[in-house]
Amino acid sequence: MNPDASISMQAINLRNLLNTDAFRFVDERTPWFPYTSGQVGPYYVQSIAVEKDGLAYATAIQSLVSLIQAEAGPFDAISGGETRDWDFSNPVAIALRKPHLKMYKDGKVLGAEIAGKTFFHVADLNNEGSSVRDYWKPIIEQGGGRLAGVVSFVDRMEDGFMVLKKLGIRLFCVVPLDARAWGVAQESGHVSVALYAQLVARQDNRDAWAERTLLSHPDYFRRYYHDPKTRAKAAKIINTYPRISADLERIVNTP
Repeated sequence: MNPDASISMQAINLRNLLNTDAFRFVDERTPWFPYTSGQVGPYYVQSIAVEKDGLAYATAIQSLVSLIQAEAGPFDAISGGETRDWDFSNPVAIALRKPHLKMYKDGKVLGAEIAGKTFFHVADLNNEGSSVRDYWKPIIEQGGGRLAGVVSFVDRMEDGFMVLKKLGIRLFCVVPLDARAWGVAQESGHVSVALYAQLVARQDNRDAWAERTLLSHPDYFRRYYHDPKTRAKAAKIINTYPRISADLERIVNTP
């Protein structure tokens, strides 16, 4: 796909995500969001929110189809993982008239035959790449198939990109959340100048942003740690940032 088409596709779909409230951004009440990796960041995104708008949802599916047609090369079937991937993988398979494989994390599969087939996996979001690494790729390979590549609707442009690259898996996305994306968000009025600076700063140096933000809001982290519902997540955050772990321990132990 040529660069101009990719940029246009990113902008259109990002605006659709913003208009369907797919994002939550930091504010004076919520200085950071916890991620499953143990990291913290300045936003949370739920890509399936685009389904609130029928045209936006159709645009997302057509964008995935166009990207696959331009970049994937030959393959036999589309796969999707439990469960949000299916919101995108199923309609993409229909549009491409390809067999569709539904995979569960417990190893159960439904749909397309696996043995001897090459799959292109459609995901709602690429973050850590752990689901592809730990579940979807092994399930396909154990069934005698091959995973040729992954296309996600949204890519947070974090560790998942390198994880899949090391696995030799080709990776594409419709909406990369890079500096250009945050520029579009600012231009459309969804992100302030100050928030844009935070988003870009976090992208430039994730650890520095997190360390600064966590230590700048000690009361928020203390409440988060002492809430039984989020205690385990808080402990994971402490372990994720060893350079400030002692400081965070002091914060949670301060009356």
